[in-house]
Amino acid sequence: MMTNKIAVRFIIKLKIVMRKIITSAFAAIFIFKISLAQTLSYTLITKGLDTVTFESGVTELESGDINGDGKIDIVTIGDHGSPRVNATEAGIMVWKNNGDGTKWSLVKTGNLGYGGVALGDINNDGLMDIGYSMHHNSDSNNFGDQLIEAALGNGSGASWMPYDNGLAANGETYGMFGIDFADINNDGLLDLVSNSFGCCNGFHVYKNNGDGSWLQTFAKNGGNGNQWCKFGDFNNDGNADIIVATDTAQLWSNDGNGNFNSMQNGLSLGWNIQLDAADVNHDGAKDIGVSSGDAQVYYFDTTTKKWQSISTGLPTSGVKGIKLADMNMDGRTDVVIWSSKNISVYSADNNFQWSQIASFTTTETTLSGMTVADFDRDGFNDIAYLASTNRGNNKLRVYLHVSANPKLKIIPVFPKGGEYFIGGSVQFLQWLSSVPAGDSATVNIQFSANGANGPWKSIVSNALNSNLYQVVLPKINAANCFLRYKIKSAAGTKSITTPFAFSIGTHAKGLNVTRSNQKKNIALPVEMNE
Repeated sequence: MMTNKIAVRFIIKLKIVMRKIITSAFAAIFIFKISLAQTLSYTLITKGLDTVTFESGVTELESGDINGDGKIDIVTIGDHGSPRVNATEAGIMVWKNNGDGTKWSLVKTGNLGYGGVALGDINNDGLMDIGYSMHHNSDSNNFGDQLIEAALGNGSGASWMPYDNGLAANGETYGMFGIDFADINNDGLLDLVSNSFGCCNGFHVYKNNGDGSWLQTFAKNGGNGNQWCKFGDFNNDGNADIIVATDTAQLWSNDGNGNFNSMQNGLSLGWNIQLDAADVNHDGAKDIGVSSGDAQVYYFDTTTKKWQSISTGLPTSGVKGIKLADMNMDGRTDVVIWSSKNISVYSADNNFQWSQIASFTTTETTLSGMTVADFDRDGFNDIAYLASTNRGNNKLRVYLHVSANPKLKIIPVFPKGGEYFIGGSVQFLQWLSSVPAGDSATVNIQFSANGANGPWKSIVSNALNSNLYQVVLPKINAANCFLRYKIKSAAGTKSITTPFAFSIGTHAKGLNVTRSNQKKNIALPVEMNE
């Protein structure tokens, strides 16, 4: 997903602007109301996805532009059969996208496997890098001999250089699995968390020293684990928190130095869960989606310091996997549910009553891993998964959203208002875009610390339209920050500004965001032709 110049540092001098994010008159005009009658349809793609054979068991799928061509690829290190146990899978496996998601080509590197994957630029050189945790650290060389590793990419998706000194050096003995990247100490470098599956290595947090070495800042050993972990700022204080599938506690608050304390606050999830994180209620903080038979969405109320459920209408049984993403390009976060032989999509109204807007059957019965991304650039997220056919093997499958004549359009995904960031931290700017069939596009991103009318400073020009851009935020104090996206193609130029302000500060925020100030609706400004 990366473009040429990722780590962007820019300085803007200003006074803190204290004013309301948006007037009620503006909101009344631009509230974007969804139609729950809207339905989505999908078509199955298999071409190029059966290049290797899988065995069975769990894996983590990730999606991102691995080779810097603007096309979103699929990455995994495989299930229980990796490397080459009753299967031909092995190593880092990248399925490269032909551009519209209808054909995929595989590149394999290494002799390792069975675990999780994270993507990001860990050395700020503008190229996509990788982190992975595994059970089968089968190689005797430096590429595949540790339970947790990170490697630098060269922009091809076919060559990786180890960047992992100090990882998995603190008691990880059985098998690690889930892994994710975030900047835990707001120093401009991506750090990582990894958790084990089974018993008893718990989860471990490592700080990136920026020279190929890593230092553990926190660990919680013992207990059972269920593969998954993810970063997200759940209390909107600017620090990256963690949700992790363990039986000790699943929710952990970051103090800004990479030390973590339980923020369970009465919520009991258990260790046998699937999970995801995204801002569902539009208050600027990440919320969590959890499945363990049922599907639940929770937000952290910073006034009561408790987790609150907003799950009415979601399935209460049979759920095996969950993802949070905008599936109908309306600016809201939807819930994707994987059940036996079925995938369904749920969208919420203004009161967070969920209704189904898509459902289709599959031939597979047990989910191994799932990712959601817009593979065909029609503006609608698609679904890729690895799942069992109950014959001792998994199948990799892609379901593309069926779109009719997409028009040039772009909407912001993250940030979109209400977020609080710490200056100097790494963040992933995210958007969705639709491009006419056969056309290609580039994206300009601009920043204002003085409101939605600018003045604007360029973050990046002519970035590849890969729906994500990694940036290092400026070290400023500003309460009225906006982003403006411009997408350009042969069809013309469209621009859009984030609908609400976000803030940047120089230290963790101590202010509460009360429930009365949390936005149930998402307002999208009028898209501009240029």
